[in-house]
Amino acid sequence: MRLAGKVALVTGSGQGIGRGIADRFAREGAAVVLNDRDERILSEARIALEATSARVLAVRADVSRAEQVAALFAQAREAFGTVDILVNNAAWSAPIAHFLEMTEEFWDTVLTLNLKSVFLCSQRLAKLLDEQHKPGSIINISTYGAARSQREMTAYNASKGGVEALTRAMALDLAPWRIRVNAVGPGPIATPSFLDLFNTPEKRDRMRQAVPLERLGEPGDIAGAALFFASDDASFVTGQVLYVDGGALAQLRPAAYTPNLKRPSHAPGERR
Repeated sequence: MRLAGKVALVTGSGQGIGRGIADRFAREGAAVVLNDRDERILSEARIALEATSARVLAVRADVSRAEQVAALFAQAREAFGTVDILVNNAAWSAPIAHFLEMTEEFWDTVLTLNLKSVFLCSQRLAKLLDEQHKPGSIINISTYGAARSQREMTAYNASKGGVEALTRAMALDLAPWRIRVNAVGPGPIATPSFLDLFNTPEKRDRMRQAVPLERLGEPGDIAGAALFFASDDASFVTGQVLYVDGGALAQLRPAAYTPNLKRPSHAPGERR
């Protein structure tokens, strides 16, 4: 098993991509710290993992708040003694708003949940590993939207672009501590939030047709890439972004997605 003896903390792991990563890491021998803000889905994830005889700790916490991040890591340390691997997955995954209608509160919420949380958790892990004189691995979950923008997702794309820039900068700062920092950029993945947004067969078919491999990704596809970065197979890899998107970024084809958002009340260029 590729992660035997390791402890992995996966934020936002109650469902979707985070849940898929936590499940895969547990199968590879890691003790897993589950985290989510939703007590119900967090409990369901914990029960399912415990049924496989995995070593599991579930901690409800909002990782965009420093005091809750500190408590999360304190509980992980008390249960397992350390954390070797951090997956920064928690995020608002589909915040839809046209740029002209976006409020300052909306912008701040997206950037706090999606970007500040990565800083808070990563710094907490780095300080723990420094104290324990240990190497480690940080894996940030980005999106192909960081490199190929999507309509009416300005805040989301900006936050994930920030995640990728932060990934590279942290990789440089933390390299002397033997802490590797990489990112995985998912394409369209069949998670609960994605299926809520693409809520008809027609919408899902259009998205599949826009992917060269002609299917939606699954959480397990992202888990495989995260496992590579977490394992010794990536011991000489840091500061990288791996897009797992079915080939979507390799083409110049427009995305098959236009959300059902109420348009601004005035036409472009018209006086308000």
